[in-house]
Amino acid sequence: MFSRTSVMYQNFFMDLEGTVQGIIEETAKNEEEVLTDEEKELHQRLLYRLLKKVKKELMDQGSTEELNLDYDSSNELAQQGYELDYIIKLLTRFRVFALHKVENELKNSFDVIQETNQDEQVFPFLYRITEIFDQAIAQSTEYYNSRHQLRLLKLEEELLDLSAPIVPVKESVSIIPIIGVMSDDRATHILNNVVPIVAENGVQTLIIDLSAIHMFDTYAASRFFTVTDTLGLLGIRTIITGVRPDMAQTTVQLGVKLTHLEVYRDVKTALENLQ
Repeated sequence: MFSRTSVMYQNFFMDLEGTVQGIIEETAKNEEEVLTDEEKELHQRLLYRLLKKVKKELMDQGSTEELNLDYDSSNELAQQGYELDYIIKLLTRFRVFALHKVENELKNSFDVIQETNQDEQVFPFLYRITEIFDQAIAQSTEYYNSRHQLRLLKLEEELLDLSAPIVPVKESVSIIPIIGVMSDDRATHILNNVVPIVAENGVQTLIIDLSAIHMFDTYAASRFFTVTDTLGLLGIRTIITGVRPDMAQTTVQLGVKLTHLEVYRDVKTALENLQ
């Protein structure tokens, strides 16, 4: 274990602004892609915030195991369009130049370290610096992926809304064109979100158009007819249009009886036959 009163610890963490500035400047000089002044200012702020948390935790607890070392904790880089590989690459470079900083301090303070019998603390301190950046890389990756997953889920929700829009065509009559695949998520979305809106809006006749569905297997069909059964129980007249031959065969294979449903070739025919 290294001591928080050691020469190396004091030199690295006490002048933290100078340490961070030196790491950023060395990185900027050796980076393949030139860092702009704005990027250097941004990374100086982010790296200072990261190492300041480390310094405080080491002072209070002597460990960073429980510390969140996500480099982009405020999501600034992600919002500006920087990818995860960019963050990891920079943190890796920061680690290299942080170790260079420690190496230089070791050379400059070697006599003091020997005189104060701090030789045994050199390697533990080097390991600790390496571990800090490794932890930052791991946690930055974890949090970035978590935020990315949340963005994907939100996008999927928006796509679900677009894939089954409610289109009013006349008083108490609406059309839902189902686009893409009748997946379990799609069916659940229609049952939990679309059907309640249809009922609340006082729709008495709902035309469900299937002409834009490109996959309709037996599982999809069973989920779809769960939707039509629910609409029937709510007293909503349900009309199906756009059924292709392969979809009709799937429905027959499933053993579904369509006596309670009206089926037309297309939406135009359905509208013409409305009473």
